[in-house]
Amino acid sequence: MKRLTALILILLSLASCAAPAEKIETAAPEIEGTPATGSIEFLLVGNDGNDKYYDKSNATRIDNSPLSGKKIYWLGSSVTYGSGSNGQSLAHFLTETDGAVCTVDAVSGTTLATYDEGGEKSYVSRLVNGEKLKPEEKIDLFVCQISTNDCKDENMEHFGSLSDGFDDFDLSTAAGSVEYVIKYVTETWGCPIVFYSGSWFGDDGARSSQSPSGTNYAKLVALTKEAAEKWGGHGVKVSVIDLYNDAEFNALVSDDDYAYLMRDAIHPRKAGYLVWWLPKVRESLYEVLS
Repeated sequence: MKRLTALILILLSLASCAAPAEKIETAAPEIEGTPATGSIEFLLVGNDGNDKYYDKSNATRIDNSPLSGKKIYWLGSSVTYGSGSNGQSLAHFLTETDGAVCTVDAVSGTTLATYDEGGEKSYVSRLVNGEKLKPEEKIDLFVCQISTNDCKDENMEHFGSLSDGFDDFDLSTAAGSVEYVIKYVTETWGCPIVFYSGSWFGDDGARSSQSPSGTNYAKLVALTKEAAEKWGGHGVKVSVIDLYNDAEFNALVSDDDYAYLMRDAIHPRKAGYLVWWLPKVRESLYEVLS
């Protein structure tokens, strides 16, 4: 339409022997940002990865996603809730990008293990009360966060160990609770179960945490993988998305990009989920449901 208008103006100008009107080109608006320095290509827009540019409402929908219409239950704490990303985490992005139907039961600061104080908010307590994760529903997949809260120094006395069988578990321990989640989900919904960890962090350095320490969290990730192997041998479809020990995945992000993508060693910002964690998690969930 602009070109037609300009052409008409030029013709009118020629007809009157006047100079032709000048055509003005209007450039499309550009996003101001700094290119990432790691292997993942994205722009560092705004002050950090919670800029509105990376809001879930701006995420691109994937056509014919294997997750489209799949009902997925998510159980976790602050990482599953998205406390570092204004309440937008993996489940919320997968809803927008892949059309997954996600129900999220996530309470910040909670543990897998059920302690005497505050035990009503533990993973297991919330799972069995059925307030959000309805036992009567039919679901396609259950996703559980490997909680960092169980790995704080003051909670390591409740770490525990895997049971000898498949029936009796100490729910006051993280180990017993991991096994109970597997058993409960299998008997209630009979769907595949996926545990997922956070990305790597150490005890010191650029990517570090003191509470919990990387050493403690590595132990829980390893235990969860052992539980998955044990129950997998028992005929249960259970797997672990181990972002923590995936060296290739962690190497994708430079330290400069890391500071933009992560609020701290535990919690991603919106861009951290969208451009870093989500592609790996999505690929893994595709494989589980294939």
